[in-house]
Amino acid sequence: MEQGRMSKPRDVAHFPLYAFKPVFTVSAMKRLLFMCALLTCVSPCAWAATYEETFTAKAHKAYNEDINVWVYTSAFAKRFGMPKQWTDNRLKGAYAVACRVERSSARLMFPHKGANVSMAQRDCILDAYVPSDANIPWIGRQIADQWWYTPESPTYLVPQTPEDQTWHQRAVGLPYWGGVVQFGTGDEHLGGFPIREYDKQLYPQVMYISFSFGCTTPPKTASWIEFHDYTPCKSPKAMWHFRTLRATHRIEIPGSFMKRLYNNWYERSRRPSRAASVEEYSSRELRRSSHSVR
Repeated sequence: MEQGRMSKPRDVAHFPLYAFKPVFTVSAMKRLLFMCALLTCVSPCAWAATYEETFTAKAHKAYNEDINVWVYTSAFAKRFGMPKQWTDNRLKGAYAVACRVERSSARLMFPHKGANVSMAQRDCILDAYVPSDANIPWIGRQIADQWWYTPESPTYLVPQTPEDQTWHQRAVGLPYWGGVVQFGTGDEHLGGFPIREYDKQLYPQVMYISFSFGCTTPPKTASWIEFHDYTPCKSPKAMWHFRTLRATHRIEIPGSFMKRLYNNWYERSRRPSRAASVEEYSSRELRRSSHSVR
């Protein structure tokens, strides 16, 4: 052997590369690649659990209780694995609507009524899932924003400078004044909805808008939500303080959902379903709270 040259090991030298035959043929490799691509497309759908498999006892594990009362279209139910029993294609202008009563761990205090007199706080909320191309009169181009509510810590920040005060009083998503978002049934206007939060890109082609609608007994008939645009008006007799309103989008909520919401009201808000004013309920709750601390 010449110096500086290395010889191949005997076991390799006696088996040249051309002696090894491929295990897979070209057609077998193509079939394997096709199956991998098919599994990549199908597996996410096959692995996704439905609503009932995630948020009910069918999960066979701990799950988050859903306190919302739902209504949605069949397309929305299919897309997000929702139960069929809450489907109603008479819902128009929105993919879904959900209502709930949220209770705060922080109580409303009444020091002028006596020591330790307080009342439980709650907020009644309506969420709307609206098509992204709906004509909503947004202000600004911000994708998402929210108001802070008790007991979230930003609620307790009291701005001391004019700049912070202006920012704190800013409109979130929609102008904050009566009339921009109206709720009613038939020809009757029942009031305006202040916005809580929104996300214009919750899902592709789906916007999420959440409102506080007041903890009063809901109607049992088909209802509607209208979004209104506003333009300056010079007439002093114009409504809404020199503004004229124009409906830009309308959500029609079927009566079947409103009846279900009404029937669930006692359980959700812990008060009778009969029509009762907020003042009546507040006074009863106040008396109950004052008696409990004596």
